[in-house]
Amino acid sequence: MRCSAPVLCLLSSLAASIAAQGYTTDFESFTASAGGTPCAGQDGFYVPAVAGSIDGALYTYAGNTLGVPLNANGGANFYAGLSISPNFARSQRVVTVPTGRIHIEFDVLCNYAGAVTPTNNIGSFSFQPSGTSVYVNLLARWPTGVLFPPTTWNADYVLGPTAAGTQSVLADPAFQNLAVGVWHRWGVTVNLTTGEHINFSIRNGTTGITTVFTPPASLPLPGAGTAMPTDFRLFTGGADNVFAVDNFTITYGADYTTFGAGCAGALGVPTLAASPGSLPVLGQTLSVDVGNLPVGVGLMITGLSNTLFAGAVPLPLPLAGFGFPGCDLLVDPILSDLIAGAGTTATWSFVIPMAPTLAGFEIFNQGASLDPGPIFLKFSNGGRAVLGL
Repeated sequence: MRCSAPVLCLLSSLAASIAAQGYTTDFESFTASAGGTPCAGQDGFYVPAVAGSIDGALYTYAGNTLGVPLNANGGANFYAGLSISPNFARSQRVVTVPTGRIHIEFDVLCNYAGAVTPTNNIGSFSFQPSGTSVYVNLLARWPTGVLFPPTTWNADYVLGPTAAGTQSVLADPAFQNLAVGVWHRWGVTVNLTTGEHINFSIRNGTTGITTVFTPPASLPLPGAGTAMPTDFRLFTGGADNVFAVDNFTITYGADYTTFGAGCAGALGVPTLAASPGSLPVLGQTLSVDVGNLPVGVGLMITGLSNTLFAGAVPLPLPLAGFGFPGCDLLVDPILSDLIAGAGTTATWSFVIPMAPTLAGFEIFNQGASLDPGPIFLKFSNGGRAVLGL
């Protein structure tokens, strides 16, 4: 069964507190021009105190001097850095990074404005300060053996765990040989706390195909220690390289984890976990399975807290006094939905709107099985969903 309006209404009422973390812009509120208007001083951007740094700029698609084509998903403006050797464009901004999983995504176009063989690196997105914090660095590079004029580029990254990291190529051909002068969409999900890349994504602007690459083994983030970054930076390197960006976002990465313990019934302790491959992604449906249901029927309890019941009673709450010895209530029971399956597993589904203001909200679940024993309900472990991309 689906739960919808009650939870969504509660989430929407709390939107402002979460929206303060991360950053999103389509550059439409910036001052732009065909020849480029300096980025520094607009919406908190500045040129960092790194030797040889010059400013990036805001351009209009209409008549822009870089020759950047219209982005079908863009508005009137876009950001671009143009390297003028030996000076590199660096545009930096303070950001409050979300906790847990972080998703970064943006439209990107790489081009070359020179007349000789181009040099690396084209450009990058990174968290800063890279010298003292754990960070992520998506790195656009010309392929090995590139000639003039360049026709393709690679969506690479920096691999940790050292502070400097190692410039690396992803083991998926979808991230290589991307057409220059074409808008693609590039993304990564990371966890700064555990220091790892979770997945990478690329939407090829030529084919329209989106590829998500999940590393088969952990790929560590670069960084020094465990300090959290305070800024992000858009960088353009090499000589006469163009690194253009639009529809940029730093937000929460979708995540579903479990916690706590349940109590045993006729088939053992009821289990709770996200359905295989399901995550609480904005605009998609989260599916959660409750297993070990003796008669294939149970309840899904859903709330917005796993620490307080009704805003006052601490959780977990022992349920022995309510006739369920050995069982605990793990989540605030705002909603209870009947779930049923053909066998011993039933699935609860929740349609998540495509509303960026919901990113970062937490929903908590706990299952309960209808049990044939003298105690008619047995409870599962708990689940924590963080809505995101």
